[in-house]
Amino acid sequence: MNDDPGPSSTYYRSFPSTADGPIRPPSPPTSPILTSNSLPPHPLERDLYALLNLPRAASDAEIRDRYRSLATVYHPDRQRTEQNRASAHARFTEIQRAYEILTDPTKRTIYDLFGEEGLKTSWEIGPRVKTPEEMKRWFTSQAYEKRSMETEALVKPKGDIEVVLDARAVFLSKKFFREPEKIRHDPLSRVLRTRPGRVVMKHSFETPISPTTQVVWEGQALARNGRGGANLLGTVKHQFSPRLWVEGGTTLMQPRVRRFKGTFTVDEDQYISVNAVQQTLSAPPQLGLTYGRRLFADTTGFISYESGTFAIGTWGKNHPAPSTSSLSVGLTNSKRNGTGWTLQTTAGLAASRVAADYSIKVPGGLKVKVGGEVGMAQSIAGFVTAEGKVTENVRAGLILQVEVGGGIIMKVKFNRLGQRVSIPILLAERLEPTVFVLSALLPAVGYAGLYRYYLLPKKKERLRERVKELREENKEFIAQRKVEALDAIALMERSVAQKVVQERERNGLIIISAHYGLASSFTPRGIKSSEKEDEECIDVTIPVQALVQDGKLYIPGGKGKFNLLGFWDPCIGENKKLRVRYLFRGKLHEVTVDDVIALRAPVKAHVLDNA
Repeated sequence: MNDDPGPSSTYYRSFPSTADGPIRPPSPPTSPILTSNSLPPHPLERDLYALLNLPRAASDAEIRDRYRSLATVYHPDRQRTEQNRASAHARFTEIQRAYEILTDPTKRTIYDLFGEEGLKTSWEIGPRVKTPEEMKRWFTSQAYEKRSMETEALVKPKGDIEVVLDARAVFLSKKFFREPEKIRHDPLSRVLRTRPGRVVMKHSFETPISPTTQVVWEGQALARNGRGGANLLGTVKHQFSPRLWVEGGTTLMQPRVRRFKGTFTVDEDQYISVNAVQQTLSAPPQLGLTYGRRLFADTTGFISYESGTFAIGTWGKNHPAPSTSSLSVGLTNSKRNGTGWTLQTTAGLAASRVAADYSIKVPGGLKVKVGGEVGMAQSIAGFVTAEGKVTENVRAGLILQVEVGGGIIMKVKFNRLGQRVSIPILLAERLEPTVFVLSALLPAVGYAGLYRYYLLPKKKERLRERVKELREENKEFIAQRKVEALDAIALMERSVAQKVVQERERNGLIIISAHYGLASSFTPRGIKSSEKEDEECIDVTIPVQALVQDGKLYIPGGKGKFNLLGFWDPCIGENKKLRVRYLFRGKLHEVTVDDVIALRAPVKAHVLDNA
């Protein structure tokens, strides 16, 4: 039984693997909804690109132009009072440092790859607000974690345990038994009718021979009805180049099975994979050939051919377990938001089928997949899977497989740090409506109730506590940033006033108001006032007007806007938005964007209907 039934599992099995795992379209990020820490990131160091209000792809000429523009405002020699000179000196030092780093090719590359930490010595690693003792503990813990990860990476242990349970007798009606009155039928007695079936255990680990070669040892054991067997599989993986790798292996005991797999990546959008499995020396190996190509940004097409058993002269003429060839063609789509689909057709002498599935993220961080399969010579089958994070290192899933004429199977899965436990439960030999409704409806209703009345309140409580801790931990830092922002606003007031006059003369872009803060504070009718003592939404009208150049406003995306000059973070750790109301050619415009989304103005779509 596959861990993930349906066409997607066939697709991923046919996709090539590398030393780092399968090559596949970009996977959606894991939802942090069930983890204890799902706060937006908030680096304590100011982003250099955002400080200059430039995109990361800015050219040297754009960086120099922006530096000259800011120097006219923040250079200490241009200030009229001693207090302004002191404030300007601090801001100009930041601007000058950003300019020097981003115009130095080596420093810019290091900064782009590693951020501020890459520009510091090892003793300075960590936020500036830490004490030397705190930094020492932080560095020690990081070094220990790195050593632990490196040690584990040398072995890469993985374990699989599968225990099949036969629960078909649980749902049998009383009339099925010859003497039903002699058998107890209460719920507990019914549950106790469950019997263990097959047990499969696997454990593997890697032994690196060289940077490009590894040996993988996998032990396998199977037991059923008091009988069982075991085997040991040895596999050698070798990476000839970043584009070509092969692996070959064999079991060391009977039945002796030999395997070979090779993958050649033509370019970043296409690959070719070859598989060979030989179960007996009396016949040629069964071959598999797969070609895949990325057709669109999120969609990949693939063609797979399975040779089945065949003969070369007399070699393989009397194969003990003959199988036929097949050809599969399909498309698969995977998006960053967790949705995706797969469509696959298979044609062969033994069976032809069409299969499809669709994946989506649902509240609670669960990834749900629904799929089905219709065959020419077999019944209709379908499945539903749900999988999500339980803790930081534990994932759990539930699979329900249904086949018309083939019964109902439920599988429970757990995965923790490479150790997997799978429990398939046989619920019914045929499609029983009552069993199907209970097995599908009860888990769904149970999870909905658990999420609504336990997981969601717990998550909100954890977030509130974490936000409270963040604000307390960074209280001095927030206050410092606020002072710096107010100083910057004071310095830019005169130049902004001149800019407003120029824009008004040519009927250009004038910022009426701009507010930045807690996302939930912004409503279609306005901005809600805060019920807390701390500010949650701040006025950034002057800093936004300062960013207007030649009648245009552009704020690059990708970074929080609290990095901009004149901005500060009033609600650290929470989602934020920026709302700007502006005049352009006498018409009133308004736009609201998320914290990390780029902003361009003027845009015709921003015009207010009642303007």
